[in-house]
Amino acid sequence: MNDSGVIQTAVAAIVIFLLLVVFHEFGHFWVAKRVGIFVREFAVGFGPKVFSRKWGETVYSVRALPLGGFVNMAGEGPEDFAFEPGKTVAVKLDADGRVEALGDPRSIRHADLVGRLRTGPSREDYALRIETGDEVRRYPLGPAAVLYADNAAMSLAPYDRQFLGKPVWARAATIFAGPLMNFVLAAVIFAVYFTVAGVPSGPDVAKVLPGSPALRAGLQPGDHIAAVDGEPVGSWDQLVKAVQSRADQRVVLDVVRGGQRFQVAVSPEIRGGVGVIGVSPALVHNPIASVWLGVKQTWDISVQIVAAFGRMISGTLAPEVAGPVGIVAMIGEQTKQGLMNLLTLTALLSINLGIINLLPIPALDGSRLMFLLVEAVRGRPVDPQKESMVHLVGFALLMVIVVLVTYKDVTRLF
Repeated sequence: MNDSGVIQTAVAAIVIFLLLVVFHEFGHFWVAKRVGIFVREFAVGFGPKVFSRKWGETVYSVRALPLGGFVNMAGEGPEDFAFEPGKTVAVKLDADGRVEALGDPRSIRHADLVGRLRTGPSREDYALRIETGDEVRRYPLGPAAVLYADNAAMSLAPYDRQFLGKPVWARAATIFAGPLMNFVLAAVIFAVYFTVAGVPSGPDVAKVLPGSPALRAGLQPGDHIAAVDGEPVGSWDQLVKAVQSRADQRVVLDVVRGGQRFQVAVSPEIRGGVGVIGVSPALVHNPIASVWLGVKQTWDISVQIVAAFGRMISGTLAPEVAGPVGIVAMIGEQTKQGLMNLLTLTALLSINLGIINLLPIPALDGSRLMFLLVEAVRGRPVDPQKESMVHLVGFALLMVIVVLVTYKDVTRLF
């Protein structure tokens, strides 16, 4: 691959990865806002901030490494780490005597008081109790209170605005929205694809491939296929499904040509595990039909992927997994084939990302949904510290798997 090809592949890979992850995170972000969770930051990329601006209560930022993004929601994990009893804190108060800023005495300039923290904010009481001298006083946290810790500022949120403070249904909706947006993205991409390329007008043949079973059977462009083995077909999709289910069998087609109806026999070939006869449809440009077909294509492919996962688990299908290197290689190949092929690959990757994130694997959205299901059944949440440990261990194992798959991708390439 020449230099221009490498650059083209790199740009395409970055754009696709950004698109997939940002859409996923936007799903979390949008629903979190709808259910009232305090969102501190919506970031595109990782690493140091290149640009940031605060709209409302949320900081929107672009970061230096364009390889994804994240949403920082208040209370995704326990936030009491910053309120250790006995810690010395400096506090700055607003005009109403509420805490405006707190943190290490070295981080708060012109503090109104310095004392020992006795208790942090609780679910019922959004206030601090601080010991100064011989007395302990209660200081409510203001609506825009900021905690300064480890050279960083973090906006605090009352418990009812934190992720952990929301009911199970609101947290589940927020988590599920990420994978859901990957399916939405795929449907949109397919809709664009079909809007440009066209959608089948019906079971009408536009092209017969050379050397195909259809050519040997005498099918011609312009033929209308009315039935398969006596079963009427009213759309190209029905025709495809009827032929695919009859792989390597003799099939009788009812064909209409020039106002005359007759029958031809054809034996579909097996390609990719399904039957094909080697014909392509007549296409029309219909935006409304394209949207519906985009949704249907997303659903059909999702079902096929889930079925393939099931066969891999049962051992009837050999596992075939690609890591980041393998995906970039695929993107490079499809970039050579043109934009439409690249769009199709992007939609497929988005569907895969959505499905994988819904699997009950620690550190993924599916695992978090499983913990919420347990909470809903037992009536109380799992200890957040224990859940965090499960996700941490799961993330470590995922990283090991990614390294192994990447090694396999590299050895396959070279």
